[in-house]
Amino acid sequence: MGSSRALAVDLGLARNTVVAAIDRLVAEGYLESRRGAGVFIASDLPPEGNPQRQAHSPGLSRRAGAFPAVHAEGVLKTAPSLLAFGQPALDLFPIELWRRLSAQVLRRQPEAALGPGDARGLPELRVALARYLAETRGVVCTPETVVIVSGAQQALDLIGRLLLDPGDTAAVEDPGYIGAREALAGVGARLLPVPVDDQGFDPAAITAAPTTPKLAMLTPSHQFPLGMTLPLARRLALLNDARERGFWIVEDDYDCEFRYGSPPIQALQGLDGGSRVLYVGTFSKALFPGLRLGYVVLPPALVGDFLKLKATADGYAPGWSQAVLAAFIAGGHMAQHVRRMRTLYRRRRLALLEALDRHAGGPLRPRRSEAGLHLVAEFVDGRDDRMAAEKAVAAGIGAVPLSRYAIARQLSGLLLGFAATREEQIDRAVQRLVAALR
Repeated sequence: MGSSRALAVDLGLARNTVVAAIDRLVAEGYLESRRGAGVFIASDLPPEGNPQRQAHSPGLSRRAGAFPAVHAEGVLKTAPSLLAFGQPALDLFPIELWRRLSAQVLRRQPEAALGPGDARGLPELRVALARYLAETRGVVCTPETVVIVSGAQQALDLIGRLLLDPGDTAAVEDPGYIGAREALAGVGARLLPVPVDDQGFDPAAITAAPTTPKLAMLTPSHQFPLGMTLPLARRLALLNDARERGFWIVEDDYDCEFRYGSPPIQALQGLDGGSRVLYVGTFSKALFPGLRLGYVVLPPALVGDFLKLKATADGYAPGWSQAVLAAFIAGGHMAQHVRRMRTLYRRRRLALLEALDRHAGGPLRPRRSEAGLHLVAEFVDGRDDRMAAEKAVAAGIGAVPLSRYAIARQLSGLLLGFAATREEQIDRAVQRLVAALR
């Protein structure tokens, strides 16, 4: 052990520490001890040392390889606070009330909050949600046809896995929500881009397509990202076509609570009666994104098979969050919070439109959507909106390029959020944006 003593002296360590380290390296295979000769680097290590570091990545599955990189990259690397896209007013969420409800849940029903759950979701939440959706959106449902999921994105992914085989055709909006396209591409679907015009999704594009899609996925109440509402005539035409030709409709009602020019309109699912339409919603916009809870209302024939997929995906959504949310909805707090935010967002939306009219009349032309938490401002000169968005972000403005949501169309504009920016900040934010775009 003379070598360990000399090494301890060189390193200024206790000899026992050096001996323990050598023994550990021998046990893990980095060193080998040869009787009468000493301790040496293991002879079976690859040239660069750690075999794990040199291992080649295994080949990806076809499903994994089908996912586009757009969503994984994130919208933008920074998170500016002014005109930030996709953010509700988190500072105005009633957090103290949520904290009190959380404490009550732990006192009154700790088993439901802390124990294992049902893939379908907490019964109290499904009862409260079914009543809420029927009253506010005209959705035809029962607690048995409502399934709680870990966010709307999981619902879209499970629906794709439930209804599509590789090579099946799925109709999607162009431009449209990237997460929906990813969910469909991930199961190997062939996407049929349906151009969005001033009235939204055009059912005639499906009728004219050479192949009937297996499903059509759209945002009829507030088209994402352009903002129009699908008129009744097109809704009825799409439903009739789905019944006659046998395809499914997935209705993504991502921010249905926030309409400013008129009361909320009935969901497409309500017109259908729940036979061909799968209705997907989330609490990320109405409450807060960190809740990570969403829901899907299914035709009764699909519930059992959907639950099998849900159970294999993540088992069940977190029970504690579900129990607190159920109490929040049943106590009327959800409806009260949405009313308060609707009034606030209406003012902030108007402030953004007025500021754009005052300061951005040259390069930007806003679309006057009557719903949601964002506006689209289009470039009249058709400039590179990705470069423009980078300039905006550098100036502290959370703009997102419109073109990133397009498939086959040429679009140029910016998505500007207004919900998370205070009224008194909006005018200055638009001035900063316009200056950055010069």
